[in-house]
Amino acid sequence: MLDKADNERLVRVGPGTPMGTLMRLYWIPFLKSSDVTPDGQPYQVRLLGEDLIAFRDTTGRVGLVDLACPHRGAPMIFGRNEADGLRCVYHGWKFTVDGRCVEMPAERPDTPMLSRVRIKTYPVRERNGMLWAYLGPDTPPPELPDVEWNLVPPAHCHVS
Repeated sequence: MLDKADNERLVRVGPGTPMGTLMRLYWIPFLKSSDVTPDGQPYQVRLLGEDLIAFRDTTGRVGLVDLACPHRGAPMIFGRNEADGLRCVYHGWKFTVDGRCVEMPAERPDTPMLSRVRIKTYPVRERNGMLWAYLGPDTPPPELPDVEWNLVPPAHCHVS
């Protein structure tokens, strides 16, 4: 039987916890690819204690960003997914799937803030109808895991 401290160490997976740090070293399957459509409604997910927003831009790339806009903390779930970015509904700042801010409607187009502001993002990969997230360190993520259902042709795989 585990004591309370050991149990807490094993079940807490948020940022900065021992188990959270360990779990962030691996790719996590988190959503069916078909749930996230180009320029469609953003999708809220909770992974390892973090609330995040998944969206697919116009070109089909998937982004996984922080729930809160870095400007005023507005929830990005209400953002508009448009023209290769997710636009915050509060002040209209628009972010790409890699976290760059590309538009600030109330600022000059050449404002230096545009190059400094970013929203927290995590790498996402897509394989056989599944989206995978890597919440680990900012170093290049490892390759996707070679689990059997992930290696078969897409026609031989069904995600439900």
